[in-house]
Amino acid sequence: MASKFLYEKEIRHNGLKKYKIVKAQSRYELDEKVKVLEAQCDEQWSKKCLAENKKAEKEKKLKNVEDCLAYSNKMTDEAEKIQKELDSILLNSLNLKPFDIKSMKNFSEYRIEKPEEPKQLNIPFEPKLTDEKYNPKVPFLIKLSKKKLEEFHNKNNQEFKNDWSIWEFNKKSIENKYAEEVKTYKDNLEKWEKGKENFKKLQAKNNDEVDKFIKEYKAGNSHAIEKYYSLVLENIKMPFEYDRQVEVEYNQDNKMIIVDILLPTIDDLPKLKKVTYVKIRNEFKESLQTESYMKKKYDMVIYQIVLQNLNYIFKSDKEHDFIESAVVNGKVSTIDKATGKSIEPYILTINISKQDFNELNLSAIDSKAWFKNAKGISDATFANITPVAPLVSMNREDSRFIEGYNVTSELDESVNLAAIDWQDFENLIREIFEQEFNVNGGEVKITQASRDGGVDAVAFDPDPIRGGKIVIQAKRYTNVVGVSAVRDLYGTVMNEGATKGILVTTSNYGNDAYNFANGKPLTLMNGANLLYLLEKHGHKARIDLKEAKDRLNS
Repeated sequence: MASKFLYEKEIRHNGLKKYKIVKAQSRYELDEKVKVLEAQCDEQWSKKCLAENKKAEKEKKLKNVEDCLAYSNKMTDEAEKIQKELDSILLNSLNLKPFDIKSMKNFSEYRIEKPEEPKQLNIPFEPKLTDEKYNPKVPFLIKLSKKKLEEFHNKNNQEFKNDWSIWEFNKKSIENKYAEEVKTYKDNLEKWEKGKENFKKLQAKNNDEVDKFIKEYKAGNSHAIEKYYSLVLENIKMPFEYDRQVEVEYNQDNKMIIVDILLPTIDDLPKLKKVTYVKIRNEFKESLQTESYMKKKYDMVIYQIVLQNLNYIFKSDKEHDFIESAVVNGKVSTIDKATGKSIEPYILTINISKQDFNELNLSAIDSKAWFKNAKGISDATFANITPVAPLVSMNREDSRFIEGYNVTSELDESVNLAAIDWQDFENLIREIFEQEFNVNGGEVKITQASRDGGVDAVAFDPDPIRGGKIVIQAKRYTNVVGVSAVRDLYGTVMNEGATKGILVTTSNYGNDAYNFANGKPLTLMNGANLLYLLEKHGHKARIDLKEAKDRLNS
């Protein structure tokens, strides 16, 4: 299936044991994301190494019992402080400052130092035949002998010639060395100037991209809103380090934002309880929190993180009112003990409207009680890592679902499912589910095509646990499907004595529809889900709501 991300790159950090695939829609965006992530990893690793080194050095410098006891008490106090901070994750983030998009601009100076121009090297003074050194006073006895006088002058002349030859050699060496330094300087200066020019160009490009991003965000562009909230949520500060990752999808039709967030595992939480100095062994002993304590603390942290993220989402939307509801799907990165392979199961999911969230008193709320009351789905304790199905899933892979405001021309598929005849659409749904259930030995019985909102197909799934009778309804819509259609489906499920109902549409569902389906044996499949199912079984098609609206209204 085609990905909406055209570029991706693997990032690994062996020290932190981190691995992530960075995705982006442009090469520039990918490079920027990689730079930020690598810088974050390097900073985390440096902090970790520095902290460990400081701790080791501190312990080495402690010379007496009083110092050791004071150090152990200090470490214990810090451990207790961190545990209290874990209890206050939500409270400490209530007075949040809005994310400043303009802070993404780069106005820094070019940090590479400009090459220094070489200084002209001093050349020694040129020896002159007239110099006093070569014209010493002639001794009296030498004056008496013409031969000795001539030898005396020849000796001085020869000394001059030797000195001048040495001077000439040194002069050329100095001049050659300076010429090389000048050449190297000019080469380095040219490289520096090109580097500065490229830096300024990239800086200007980045700042132009930010301006464009700001403009698109204010205009309500879906991709800009997704990018904005990715930045908002990824920059939330936590009292402990863990590999925080966020994916965001925004649906303009129903003003719903879907957030997939990588949550910490219980092993990511600080477990230190106290540090004791054992005098008899002259060593420090670390005591950890109990397993039961950490499980309760872990649950409390996760529930707070969910509320914290929702608070950032809705508070950040105060000026623009782009969002009416938010879905948070929380997952963890862990190891499947049965296979030893890395997995990322979802452990919680919740859907809440802005109106309901704004009625909460976050300064006095019990995050766990709220989650259950708001019909969030999770196991009794997150430490069990029990997978749950997201209430609303992201369309991560298929970019062929085109929202009403944006139409692409890159796709080869000619059939727009949102514009085909309603009867053809119902037949298509029946056929695709017949292929889906036949794979597992199931059976699909086709009902007579009708436009009365009744049963379009009945599937019989032989699975002894999740199987049974399943009724399927198809809605070829170009507008958001409201709660009434979901209520009708639920009534049909009850009347048919079915175990489950599936509603399929070419468009999307409103938040009220998802709320009604929550906790009921109903599956809501939007256009993106339908395209995925078609692709799974080797079929190609597209959904363009705007084109369908124009064609049906003409």
